[in-house]
Order: sequence, then structure tokens, then C-alpha cells
Amino acid sequence: MARALLHRIHQEIAEDGRFRMIDLLAALGAIGGFSCVIAALDVAEAGQCRDGADLVIVETRDGSRYYAGNLPNAFLLEGHDSLLEGHDSLLALTYGAARNQGAVLPQETVLSTFRHVAATIGDQQFGRPRLADDDQPGALPISYVRRLWPIVRQILDMNHVPVRRRPLAIGMAIELAFAIDEQRIDPLLAAQVVTECAVPMAKIDPRKIP
Repeated sequence: MARALLHRIHQEIAEDGRFRMIDLLAALGAIGGFSCVIAALDVAEAGQCRDGADLVIVETRDGSRYYAGNLPNAFLLEGHDSLLEGHDSLLALTYGAARNQGAVLPQETVLSTFRHVAATIGDQQFGRPRLADDDQPGALPISYVRRLWPIVRQILDMNHVPVRRRPLAIGMAIELAFAIDEQRIDPLLAAQVVTECAVPMAKIDPRKIP
């Protein structure tokens, strides 16, 4: 399943057979983050939230809706107490792949991304990766979600992947992307790209995505 997802996303972002690893990781991170908010809403709709902190609705002045809370964060990274531990969440798989290549993303860097995203909800800086100009992906995370999520959802539906297991499936595709020899990049940068794209997309309103 993960290989099928990776192959299809690779096909979608390649131009004349060429691709940038940063774009591939950004696309996977964006759709992976988006799958986390959908999984969180699935839990909430089943009435399985433990308390009000599990899923928090944030409405901005323009009427837009965003989601925060323990559930989206858990599908992203299990919970802040275990940021760098080995769990089957989207970002934990990403950081495990980075560690296998000799890099460790500092916990403070990860927490900084979560704080920045929370602070910029409703702002023009929301969803804009904090990366150097040369390391910016070819599109914003929201653009990757709008373009690629319908394709990814169809693949996941056809293979009967449960909604709550979809962040895991995409996380495993990210793991596989780290192993591509065709165009390796620094594993620390790779982890940062995924993080910067996944975290904001785990907060957006799925109703905005076709």
C-alpha cells in the first residue's frame, strides 16, 4: 500500500520524468497531515473523544474553521510527551527514517513548528513552510492537498484502508521516500520539509477540499 502511494505521488509531481525530492516529501507530508485531521474527526464523529481537549474547533474572523487538540496531534506524533519515541504516527515514522540516515530532528524544533502553526491560524503565514528559499517546495502544502488528496483517497478507498490507519499508510510511504537513491537530500532537511507541510495541514477544514 505504501509503495503504491509513493509511486503514484511520484508520478503526479514528476515533470518529464524528473522530480525534486523536496517536492515529493512536501506532497507526502501535506497529504499525510491532512489525513490526520480526517482521522481525528472520524474518532470525534464516533463519539469517542475523552474530553474537550481532544478536538478543539477554532473559527477565524472570516468564518474559516480549523481544528486543534490532542487527537490530530496524536495521529501526527502520538503526543508531545513522546515526540521522538518510536510510534506508528506520521511524523514518528518520518523521524525514524531520518534517524536511520544519521539525523535527529531536535525536539525543540518540532515543538517550534507546532507552536508557529497554532499562532498563525487565520494569518497569511499559515501553511507557509519555514524553509530557506532554495529548500522551498514547488507548491504550498494546501495546493498539494487540493491536487493530490482526491487521488490518494481513491487509492486508499480501493484498498479498504480504514480512515484511522491512513496516516500510518502515508507515513510508511514517507519512510520509503527516504530510501530513494535517485535523489537523496540531507535527512534532517527531509524531516523538516515533512514537518513544515504536515503540521498545518492537520488543522484545516476538510470541507474546503473537494
